[in-house]
Amino acid sequence: MEEHRLTKSDILEGAARRETLQVREYNANVVIRPLTDGELSKVFGTIGNISVTENGTPNVASVDISKNLEALRTAASIGIVEPNLTLDDISKMKFGVPEFIGMKILELSGVSFNEEDVRKKG
Repeated sequence: MEEHRLTKSDILEGAARRETLQVREYNANVVIRPLTDGELSKVFGTIGNISVTENGTPNVASVDISKNLEALRTAASIGIVEPNLTLDDISKMKFGVPEFIGMKILELSGVSFNEEDVRKKG
């Protein structure tokens, strides 16, 4: 098996990925992208200390729900490509939409997260 060396284009390709996400509440699509490691650090920084699972991913089920929601809104504000929205814009969306978008962005970024985790803390 030939060894592949990590290149700058390999690294930059991750955040360049785009996905269209259907938002039922608005009967419209948004374009999202994965977050970089630095952006994920910013998102999880809103939560504070967070435990990790056995496979090294953040254990979002252990997070206080209000901080969880704040982190999801932050993820949405960073990861939505179209339309370009600020955190303030995100906070004015219909109930549950910023969190749904934020979860999808985190999943796209490789963070294991699902709606059941949110419900457990509610």
